[in-house]
Amino acid sequence: MNVIKTKILLISSSAKTGGGPSHIFLLNEVLKNEFDFYLAMPEFKQKIRGFDNKKFLKIAERKISIFDIIRLIIFSRKNSIDIIHAHGKGAGLIARIIKIFLNKPLIYTFHGIHILCLNKLKKYLYILYENSTGWIDDEKVFVSSSEKKQAINTKIFIGKNNRIINNSTKNMLLYKAEEEKNNLKIGIKNQKKNIISICRLVDQKNIFEIFEIARYLQNYNFIVLGDGYLFDKAKIYLKFNNIKNVYLYGKKNNIYKYLYESDLFLSTSLYEGHPISILEAMSIGLPIVASNVTGNIDTIRDKFSGFLYKLGDINDAINCIERIMKNSKLKSRFSKNSFSMHRELFTTNIMKKSYISLYKKFS
Repeated sequence: MNVIKTKILLISSSAKTGGGPSHIFLLNEVLKNEFDFYLAMPEFKQKIRGFDNKKFLKIAERKISIFDIIRLIIFSRKNSIDIIHAHGKGAGLIARIIKIFLNKPLIYTFHGIHILCLNKLKKYLYILYENSTGWIDDEKVFVSSSEKKQAINTKIFIGKNNRIINNSTKNMLLYKAEEEKNNLKIGIKNQKKNIISICRLVDQKNIFEIFEIARYLQNYNFIVLGDGYLFDKAKIYLKFNNIKNVYLYGKKNNIYKYLYESDLFLSTSLYEGHPISILEAMSIGLPIVASNVTGNIDTIRDKFSGFLYKLGDINDAINCIERIMKNSKLKSRFSKNSFSMHRELFTTNIMKKSYISLYKKFS
């Protein structure tokens, strides 16, 4: 006997590498046996993983289009969508508009409250927008405790129907901290130890702080994976400042190839929702050094799985890195703790149970 599955439309207004799109694909992968997922997002450079053409609708990148709104309403009605789940600010606006016409339950996941990079006017308008339209959501999802706290402190309307569901990543094999690395595997001809960062090259990720740290730590390689609008500016900056120990590799599909050849993960973000790149590093047991900001503080336990440093304090970041890299016992302990924290808190099984509970509320 065929069981009729609840049909869920996932919406993202961005197909760029990052938490939202990665989270969407993982949701479909781990919950496809329980729910029937459909996807609306800009065209992805890779194949739309796990979605056939009949279940995918291409929409504009970070732009609200009346044409897209009409197509989404038709697409939803044609496929008898039961629940709308929006991921990120742009998708939230689109979803709130189509909900008015469809009268279907709407779940909205923030994936970071992006106000630190806004000027006063844009920040005011964003908060005004959330407070004037947020009542349309049937449930709000925060991906970390500090993200919810930030929303409250910013006086964003969150209502009574909200919950925290941490992001997650797949379980990977524990990397061996003492094992000798082979930099030739990742295109580096020297045998220095590697410090890795995986992020979009955008203002939020504060990548120039990575470069400044690298300038003072010439005895290590700094690997940066990811693309974004700051990529060309980053290359010019490194050349102008004669920083030769940073390797800008762009977007890579097999990030674990680089993670397993690294010794430490570095995040310099201004803020996060709940950083998937750090979770990926923790899934193999890399020790972490990260800025002491929203999202990061829910992921790393200071002095247990790594160090949290004061954002903007280059000397503090350097000191944290050196303490780990020059102390094999500390590095090994942080590595094991990073790995165990991932298994305890951030696995796909934990996330799966939380989303089954959420979706069944509206089924």
